[in-house]
Amino acid sequence: MISRRNFLQTAAVGTMATPLADMAKASDDGVANGERRRPLRAEPKHRIIRARSGSGGGLRLFSDGSQEPRPLIRTELLEAAFGKGVGQSLSQPDHWKMIDEGWFSGDDLLEVTDLASWEYAVWQANYHPECEAHDLLHEFFAAGLWPGGGTNEDLGLAFAEHPCTPRFATLDLLHRDRLPDLAMHVADLTEWISIETS
Repeated sequence: MISRRNFLQTAAVGTMATPLADMAKASDDGVANGERRRPLRAEPKHRIIRARSGSGGGLRLFSDGSQEPRPLIRTELLEAAFGKGVGQSLSQPDHWKMIDEGWFSGDDLLEVTDLASWEYAVWQANYHPECEAHDLLHEFFAAGLWPGGGTNEDLGLAFAEHPCTPRFATLDLLHRDRLPDLAMHVADLTEWISIETS
């Protein structure tokens, strides 16, 4: 014989089973409780800065970012998956994270080949390896420099923002023998950036 207490517990579990199953399925489809699945956001990534020969016996610094723009997710597909206007709040690394995780591929992607497009301009200004190295180290070593560039005399770092569109910025180490010193200074300041010395 079933007790009243066991009956109530069994009824409660049975009543909740269907909605829970529906929520799990909706969550798998990208929608839960009427809300869309949220896009992935790129987390800070450890960056490596490398050097190659520059002018005057110095070194040009650049990040380990892609030398060419990476594909992005088509806006209409982002909006279909996450809601209207979501594309305006996502950075290019957010796109790359979702692509790397396998959320979008093939025809879902837009190749950035038009050099006059805003997608290319954003990549050039922020993620081009030379601009990225400039911006990463500017935060630490550009105090007191004039807008557009200047030299950090302590380390021999020459920052420059070239007057062009899209934005192009460079960072040169004026004396190649100072690379190990720069690497030690950066290691003391942050664990998110390292300088390759070989």
